[in-house]
Amino acid sequence: MTDAAPTQSQALRDYRDRLRDLPTPLPARRRDPAKQEPFNPYRTLAVTFLALIALGTLLLCSPWAQSDGCWAWLAPGRPFTWAKLGEALIDNLFMATSASCVTGLAVVSVPETYTFFGQAVLLGCVQLGGISLVALGTLIVSILLGRVPFGGERQIAISFGSSGRPASLLSQTFRYVLTFEVAGAALLFVRYHFVHGYELGRAVWFSVFHAVSAFCNAGLSLHPNNLLDIRGDAPILIILALLVAAGGIGFLVLSNVFRYRFWRRDLRRRGHIILQARVVLWMSLILSVGGGLLFTALEWRGSLVHDPSAPGLIASLADGAWRDALVAFNTDFEEACAGFAQAIFFRTAGFNAIPMGEVSHPANVLSVLLMLVGGAPGSMAGGIKTTTLVVVLLTIRAYIRGNPDVQLHRRTIPDAICREAMVILFFYLATLFLLYFLLLFTEDALIAKHGEFALFYEVSSALGTVGTTLDATGDLSQAGRLLISLTMFLGRIGPVSLALMMASRAQAHHVRYPEESISVG
Repeated sequence: MTDAAPTQSQALRDYRDRLRDLPTPLPARRRDPAKQEPFNPYRTLAVTFLALIALGTLLLCSPWAQSDGCWAWLAPGRPFTWAKLGEALIDNLFMATSASCVTGLAVVSVPETYTFFGQAVLLGCVQLGGISLVALGTLIVSILLGRVPFGGERQIAISFGSSGRPASLLSQTFRYVLTFEVAGAALLFVRYHFVHGYELGRAVWFSVFHAVSAFCNAGLSLHPNNLLDIRGDAPILIILALLVAAGGIGFLVLSNVFRYRFWRRDLRRRGHIILQARVVLWMSLILSVGGGLLFTALEWRGSLVHDPSAPGLIASLADGAWRDALVAFNTDFEEACAGFAQAIFFRTAGFNAIPMGEVSHPANVLSVLLMLVGGAPGSMAGGIKTTTLVVVLLTIRAYIRGNPDVQLHRRTIPDAICREAMVILFFYLATLFLLYFLLLFTEDALIAKHGEFALFYEVSSALGTVGTTLDATGDLSQAGRLLISLTMFLGRIGPVSLALMMASRAQAHHVRYPEESISVG
């Protein structure tokens, strides 16, 4: 033992000496965590839509997409000018942006300008534009865990089950989209094929196109005059209105509602309707029914009348003409359906079931207000969102009453949510009036033909990603079309990006300074 110890100690000393003789390695370069660029969902959202718009524009410019577009000027015997080429490119960019941002504004007639391939490109942009935003937004919300409007981690678990995993959320989203669109296309096929007599292939294509366009709240149509050609078909209008309403509710709400087992006695197994779902459902019902009643009342003997020679219901009953009374009742029912459907379209989709050029000024103002509100968060719809409006109104009511807390249904809404709602409303209105101000410099011809309100209506429709127009979209200048394209892009990603930015920002530590009052109002 005495000989082994010195031998082992000497071996250790020799090993340390050899290590000292080795060249010293350079220190490993470590990246500063503060300088590492984290995942930016807002940039990803913008880049995704820009890439989709660029791809859609290139495909729409291809010779297979349209017969008279930018490639037509390169054909032998056709006069070529760079101006005409630029106009065609801007038109295709406008249409690709409108489809990708699920707006529905159109500077050309879709069935007359684009071939089947071009129409399929537009439909693909609509589907991807609606799905990508919802899927990415749902994924980000699930990662954030707790920054959904009106909620937190517990509400996400209630809405999507116990796991709340992003993969589960996305799979549910895709299932809802597929279910609604297939069901809507099947119902529309019955009307187009068996009632209107469309041949099989044409009926299938029209059904699929309008079902996807309606559920994604795009409002693009294959009819030359949008829905004016079928405004007398109440079932089609009802189907499209229901698809638009379902797409504007939001998948968080749909999932929560479908998981609610109201027939079970055990409260724990029955589930719970979260506050956001209650607000969205009630606001959707109020805006749809209330807006439909008000719009129908304003336009009852105006733009809703599509057959002025038809006898009135009351006059027919007074004369004892029961057959004429039945015809009059059917006509009035169709007009009422058109009014209610158009009120739903005003909020989210750009379908035109009535001639917008004949709508009265009060009804136009009502439609602008519906465009401003839009649909629900996490849905296909645009606007400031229904929950934002509710939070703003509740905040104002609490301030007037002197209540320190904003409360709804025995729940207190956090102050951060109230401030976010105010900021979203402010930025939305500021963007609206700024873009309208810029368009005033480029649209002298449009204003001279349609008036200033038509231009403001165009901006409101584009920013709300609605797509309804007072027949003024085709009269936009080239600069105006680019500005409206920018407006549609901002309207599609702007409010969502702002809300997610405020929801995911880190809580910074601020220095508190002494308070001092200033006069306001």
